[in-house]
Amino acid sequence: MIYTCDTKCCHFIFFGSAETRVCPDCGKHSIRPSTLEERAAFFRRQIEFAQEHPTG
Repeated sequence: MIYTCDTKCCHFIFFGSAETRVCPDCGKHSIRPSTLEERAAFFRRQIEFAQEHPTG
């Protein structure tokens, strides 16, 4: 599942399991399921990173 940190200064978007309860970036307990727009941004960044850092 893709989550977003709801902490005012963080807003980190990350992949986590159903057991995820804290933001891996700031450590706060203010996470929620990401919106459609946030998920789209997450996947765009994943693609951009893969293009900039090819493996193999």
